[in-house]
Amino acid sequence: MPVRLTELVVEKLVPKEPGKRLEVIDAGTPGLMLRVSGPRNKTWTALYRVAGKGGPGARKEATRGTLKKIALGAWPGVSLKAARERAREVMEQADRGIDPAEARDEAAARRKAGAFEAVLERFVELHVKPNTKEGRFARDREKALAALASGDAPQLKGPKGAPGRPAAERIIADNIPAEWRVRMIETITRTEIHELLDDVMTRHGEARARELRKHMGKLFNWAADRGHIPASPMSGMRRPELGYVPRERVLSIDELRRVWAAAGKAAYPFGDMVRLVILTGQRRSEIAEMERGWVDAEQRTVEIPATRYKTKRPHVFPLSAPAWAIIQQLPKWNGGDCMFSTTSGRRPVSGFSKAKARLDEIIAEQGAKDEAPPLEPWTIHDIRRSVATHMARMGTPQEHIERVLGHVVQGVAGTYNRYSYLDEKRAALEMWGKLWA
Repeated sequence: MPVRLTELVVEKLVPKEPGKRLEVIDAGTPGLMLRVSGPRNKTWTALYRVAGKGGPGARKEATRGTLKKIALGAWPGVSLKAARERAREVMEQADRGIDPAEARDEAAARRKAGAFEAVLERFVELHVKPNTKEGRFARDREKALAALASGDAPQLKGPKGAPGRPAAERIIADNIPAEWRVRMIETITRTEIHELLDDVMTRHGEARARELRKHMGKLFNWAADRGHIPASPMSGMRRPELGYVPRERVLSIDELRRVWAAAGKAAYPFGDMVRLVILTGQRRSEIAEMERGWVDAEQRTVEIPATRYKTKRPHVFPLSAPAWAIIQQLPKWNGGDCMFSTTSGRRPVSGFSKAKARLDEIIAEQGAKDEAPPLEPWTIHDIRRSVATHMARMGTPQEHIERVLGHVVQGVAGTYNRYSYLDEKRAALEMWGKLWA
C-alpha cells in the first residue's frame, strides 16, 4: 500500500524482519519506490512503462510496454525531494516513448566517448598513426606483433618487442594531470592549459613544454574539427617562450671532424650511428631505425619504406665506401633486424640525449688535450644541415642535394621514381665520403 513519505518517515523505515527487504511506494509521486534493506541502506527506484512499447494493437502508440525499473540513487545522498524530481523526469520520458534506462546508457556512452582520454585514443588511431612517421611505425609494429602472436608470421622481421607509443600519445599522456583523463574534453579550459604548460616548463624545461604545446594544439584542433568541442581552447594562444625558432647552426668541417673523432671513441650503437649520419646526411631517426631488410648489398643502397619515411614516399640513398664499411661491421642479431639496437635487434636504439651528452664529454676532453676552443652547442640534426651546406660548397648541384636528403621537390620535377637520380646521389655521397675515408 502506498505511503505518503516524508524525510522523517524515510529515516525511521526499517525492514520488519531481519534479512528481509522492505519496498515502499510513495503515495505522493507515481512510480517512486524506496527499497529498505537496513537503517542506513535505502535506495530510490522508479517504476515505469514506456509509451508505444506495448506490442501490436489497434493503437500501438497508446499502449505501454512491460514494467521496468531504474535506480535513482541512495538515501540520504539523494533526498526525498530530489528522488521525486528524478522520478517525475523518468515518467515524462516514458510518456514520450523514451526508455529512461536506454537514454541514461546512451548519455553515459556519449560522456565516455567525449572524455579526454577517449578523444586522445581516437586522435592517435585516426590521425597520428596514419599521418606521422612515428605513428605508422607504431601501427606496423602492432600488426607485426599480432601476426607473430597468432602464428601467422614465422619469418617476421623487425622489432619484436612492445609496440611503443608515438610521441604525440606519449608526451600528452605522460604530462597531463590524472584527473583530465576522465573529464569531458570540452570542460578543459584555456587557463588550465596555460597552468599545465607553466608547470611542465618549471619541472621539465622548455623543450618538453614546447613539445607538449605542439601536440596538445594538434589534438584540440582535431577534436574541434571532428565536433567533439565547439572550438580549440588553444586557438591563438600566445606563448612566445615556447615557440619554435628555426635552427641555422652549421658545423664547420673542423667541427664535424671533432664530432667524427668523438663518435669513433663512443661505444656501439651511438658512435657508428652518428658517423653514418655524417656520411649520409639522413635524419637521426632514419639511421637509428634502419633494418637489415632495407639494405641492398648488391647496389649498396638503403631503401626506407614509405610507411617509415616522413614524406610517405620510399626513399633510397646510396652508401659511399666509408658508409658501407660501417654497415659491414655492424652486429647481426638473431632476435631482430634493427641495425642500431641495445635490445639484440628487437627495437631501435633510443636514449639519444644521454648519448649526445657522452659525445660532448669526449669532445670536451679531447679539446682540453689539444688546447682547442670549446665546441659551440650543436644537435644531431645540425649535422644534416651541415652536410647539405658543405656539399653545396663542394659544387654538388642543389637538386642533387635535395634528392640525397629525401626532400620532396615541388612541381613536375617532384614526381620521380624512387631510383631516379641514384647515380647523381651516389656521386655526391662518394665525393663527400672521401673527406671521411
